[in-house]
Amino acid sequence: MRRSLAVGMLARGQQAIEFEAAVVSAGSTTQLSGSTSPKARAVVLYVHLSEAALTSGDRLAPAWLENAGGHLVTAGQVAGWCRAGSTTKVTVRPVLDLAATLHSTGYQPSPTLTEQVELRDRTCVFPWCNRPARSCDKDHIVPWESGGPTSSDNLAALCRRHHRLKTHGGWTYTMLTPGEYLWRSPHGYAWLRDRSGTTDLSPPAVPSPADPPDQ
Repeated sequence: MRRSLAVGMLARGQQAIEFEAAVVSAGSTTQLSGSTSPKARAVVLYVHLSEAALTSGDRLAPAWLENAGGHLVTAGQVAGWCRAGSTTKVTVRPVLDLAATLHSTGYQPSPTLTEQVELRDRTCVFPWCNRPARSCDKDHIVPWESGGPTSSDNLAALCRRHHRLKTHGGWTYTMLTPGEYLWRSPHGYAWLRDRSGTTDLSPPAVPSPADPPDQ
């Protein structure tokens, strides 16, 4: 609840601090002149609401704050931020079908395709990586130079480190369904990565014949 209230303060531009700066020079303290009136702070929050939450009027319907650690708030809290007056700017963007296949003609994905990949993957899709997708590269699973298209079913969010590991380190992956990826390491280990996290698919180690039997 405290986190939700704090996010609400940010959305209303109230996270401004009044202070007087001081500079210590040659053993004396000199006050710096200037206004101490609070200034509105620009904060961008990506809030995702379902259509039901928008149309039903249910103030307790959940909303997801994408760039605030994935916190859940209520539709009523979001409505309160929108009523904050001129201190809050609200932008409503079209709903994207995350299961649809979008295409771009060139190497670079279109803004709409980029947005779809970021919303679908949410984070870097490498096993156990949680870097936000909006700060990640949009990787061609089948490389562009090998004929891979710039499309929803051939793009995934990879942070720069794991993008390089995939390109130069021998790691491979395929998209099973939108947002679900099967990874293989250079040594043959496998992991499944989806929105619920990472699942290790590698078989358990085979015990040596010299190992004692389980008691």
